[in-house]
Amino acid sequence: MHDLNENAGIQSIDYTAQVLELFCKTRARLSLKEIAQQLGESPAKIFRYLVSLTRIGLLHKTENNEYEVGALALNLSFRALNALDPVEEACKTAKAINYETGYGTAVSIWGSLGPTVIKTFDPSRSVYSQIRVGSVMTLVNSSIGNTFAKYIPEHLLKQSLELDSMRSSGQKLSQKDKQDFMQRMKEQRSEQLTVMIDRPSRGLSSISIPVFSISEEVQFVITIFHISDLLLEQQDQVQAYLSAKILELSKSIGAN
Repeated sequence: MHDLNENAGIQSIDYTAQVLELFCKTRARLSLKEIAQQLGESPAKIFRYLVSLTRIGLLHKTENNEYEVGALALNLSFRALNALDPVEEACKTAKAINYETGYGTAVSIWGSLGPTVIKTFDPSRSVYSQIRVGSVMTLVNSSIGNTFAKYIPEHLLKQSLELDSMRSSGQKLSQKDKQDFMQRMKEQRSEQLTVMIDRPSRGLSSISIPVFSISEEVQFVITIFHISDLLLEQQDQVQAYLSAKILELSKSIGAN
């Protein structure tokens, strides 16, 4: 079998992909004029592509002469989503972050006992960390726990705080402590990135970010961790990088 040549292919199909990508980046319905303007082409040229795409079901023409995603495109996207394993995709992303940065990374889910680490990748430089596979992290004293606490339902958070002293680096909380923590998490909900300095272990800092499901619930939390001085020295760059990687992951599992 001949190797695929990047220069080979059918140019019209490549261009068709540009038309379809507009429906991934903008609103659900577009007119012929809008599509032509965004691609910098004449409506006459674009119309020929739209006729073919509509004929095969990748697009659908509405009664208002606008175009939207068609039945074939929807069937293909559902098939692609069904073939995905979100846990595997999250672990791939964490592994890539670890490889590209040298920082430790972790993937956590909400388990029966709370925030549970299911996969870790060690940092390039050996560090002591309580972030290990199987660890149930404290809600209060870990970036992983804080991240889940921002987004889980309030009644679940209340119940979970009762058990926080049993978790790794957890502590017994007074009623006022619980109320203050819940209020703080509510106020920080718009801040997706959570930074924890020197907790749960002194000298170790971490940055966590949620990954949402299609139903907009927290599906995973992905965390970067390393020696505090090294991580905080490049905190702004790390946060921007982590946000970009999680956006890619979210798109790949259909949650964005």
